[in-house]
Amino acid sequence: MSTYYIHDGRNEVGPFSIDLLKKQKLTRNTPIRQMGTDNWMPAEKLAPLKGVVTPGKIKRPQDIVPVIKDRVAYLKERRPKVLYGSLFLIALIAGVSLYTVTKTEAKALSPVVVPRPSEIVARYSTQSTPTVVVLKEEKKPPVVAEDKAKATRLRWNKLIHAANSNYGIGFLGGIKDLSVVITNRTDYPIDEAVAKITYIKSNGSIWKTKLITIYGVPAHDSKEQSVPDVGRGKKVKVSIQKIVSKKMKFSYTEGQKIKSPDDPYVIQ
Repeated sequence: MSTYYIHDGRNEVGPFSIDLLKKQKLTRNTPIRQMGTDNWMPAEKLAPLKGVVTPGKIKRPQDIVPVIKDRVAYLKERRPKVLYGSLFLIALIAGVSLYTVTKTEAKALSPVVVPRPSEIVARYSTQSTPTVVVLKEEKKPPVVAEDKAKATRLRWNKLIHAANSNYGIGFLGGIKDLSVVITNRTDYPIDEAVAKITYIKSNGSIWKTKLITIYGVPAHDSKEQSVPDVGRGKKVKVSIQKIVSKKMKFSYTEGQKIKSPDDPYVIQ
């Protein structure tokens, strides 16, 4: 039986059988790989999971009405006491609710007695000067959006992930049908994401690296970019080379010098 791992945006979790995968909360772009391989793919590309990650068909009213009619007909013929008792109970509940609403509205609309001008003057003349009490409104500290963005910048590598899809290998080597998937689990859209693909030969040495740029990855979503086929290599490894998010004020490039230890990736 095949087992699989999933990536939750922070860690690799598993292994799971197909039956256990169906019980997980998967989106169509959740990265999944089979045990024994390093090939990640979106959940929607795993055939047994297509029915799980795709929303089910919503029943229309015309599909439900015949079922209700058949049930009422059955109760009327076989169990009339149950049917009439249920109808009586529904009518009683509706009557009590209507009475309560009517009584509440009548109370709200009770007549207001407006005093005559002479009564107002007499009442005012007999009262002492009222004391005015001014209540100071408690000031609440404003919510600083920058604090939230900073917290996200400091843990970006746990929320943004790059992975490869499933791919094919030629008889004499070569990688084909490869895609790169960028998963963004932050509250901010990514303007630009650059992934580095490392092609590895059968002896474990690196053949070459290639950069793939993906633009506009929405918040809490993933985006996939296909990669041209190559004629060499037996394996690939995908990592993040660069991430830019203007909404998060975030800019990261692999190997860049840290400007501020307190907030190393903020756009100055």
